[in-house]
Amino acid sequence: MGHLTMYSFTAILSLFPTDQGGRKRPVYDNYRPSFSFNSVNHFSGEVSFPDLDVLNPGQTATAMVKLLPSKHISQHLKIGDSFTVLEGQKVVGTGVIQEIEKSI
Repeated sequence: MGHLTMYSFTAILSLFPTDQGGRKRPVYDNYRPSFSFNSVNHFSGEVSFPDLDVLNPGQTATAMVKLLPSKHISQHLKIGDSFTVLEGQKVVGTGVIQEIEKSI
């Protein structure tokens, strides 16, 4: 069985405005999009917002991101890395890693 890597990190997350291809509705704690880190692979994860209850399209907030364990997260993520937030194949936002909590 391959080694699975799990990441948990704090990021500045921005949702695209609706008129720029973003979501039509806000997101809430435990939002579960996919993430891409400069690769073709998409990773499942969960987002929570420590400072607010809801994030509307066009807004930016600090978010806690937990990626589900995956053997395909080969590169070591680091502070300052950017990523895209996807729903299916649609990019709905971007983010930048601020602090990495732990990697197992």
